[in-house]
Amino acid sequence: MDGVTAASSAYHGARARVTDRVGDTGIGYAAVVVTTILWGIGPLLVRSIDASPLTIAATRNWIAVPVLFVVARLAKAPFTWAVMKAALVGGVAFTFAQTLGFVSFQETSLANAVLIGAIAPVLIAVIAVPMFGERLTRAQVALMAIAMVAVAVFVLSAADTSGATIEGDLFAVGSLFAQTAYLLSVKRARVAGVPAAAYIGGVFLVAAILVTPTAILWGTSLSGWNGEDWSYVVALAVVVGCVGHGLMTWAQKHVNVGIASVIILGTTVVSAVGGWVFFGQALDAAQIVAGAVVLATIAGILTIQIRLQDDGITLVDLAEAPFAE
Repeated sequence: MDGVTAASSAYHGARARVTDRVGDTGIGYAAVVVTTILWGIGPLLVRSIDASPLTIAATRNWIAVPVLFVVARLAKAPFTWAVMKAALVGGVAFTFAQTLGFVSFQETSLANAVLIGAIAPVLIAVIAVPMFGERLTRAQVALMAIAMVAVAVFVLSAADTSGATIEGDLFAVGSLFAQTAYLLSVKRARVAGVPAAAYIGGVFLVAAILVTPTAILWGTSLSGWNGEDWSYVVALAVVVGCVGHGLMTWAQKHVNVGIASVIILGTTVVSAVGGWVFFGQALDAAQIVAGAVVLATIAGILTIQIRLQDDGITLVDLAEAPFAE
């Protein structure tokens, strides 16, 4: 009887662990969706602030750092030298991704900037397969291809009247590669067990330290900022930065990094709709159709992933206590 009881306990324990892992994965993808919306708002905020990208980046980072320190303390994820060492590579990559991205938002059209950034899923998916042992189904690969084509159609439909420049496009290309390196470094750190709250705080601290000297030398003065500018940069720091990057960092250990990067394609739609509402960049019929296709393919990819998890098929061992460990 004791053997039966032990076997039953082991079975229920294993089932509970699978259920917890599936639940964490679902929450992880929900966090990615929220991050997609927040990151789509980010370019709109940057374009609305009358200052150099270097000044915006430095100010945003220093506002975010103390907030993230408090979050990490509440999450019982203390900053240690080990965490800072783990965050160094990601912090350097994030610095370049953020700064070059901010420049591209101001120097070229939002359409071109987000189109170039949309290439990141291809780079990430190709690299993540051998690096993390992740797998994609044929249906997911097909949907990824459709999503990429739809994003291209969506953005290029408005490119002729958007005021794009070659210089700005090159900044966006630089941001693309840096963003890819950053997301992969986040995934590596999270799989290694680095606490999410402490890690993202370390990343922002590294970025703040690196970008401040260049902002002092080549940035613009804060004296001309009005209340509206400050509200935008605070939102960029706390909402887009702390909340958005915090959610994405936590989610990286609970989701397939290639699929998460495809979901983030939705930022293109968010940014374009925001440009239409706030900057008069109207959407034509082709963009509306392409945007609907992007959202539909993202939903399809997510549905397949959830079904795989429900069947007990895991792409990576993703179990972890939320945000703290």
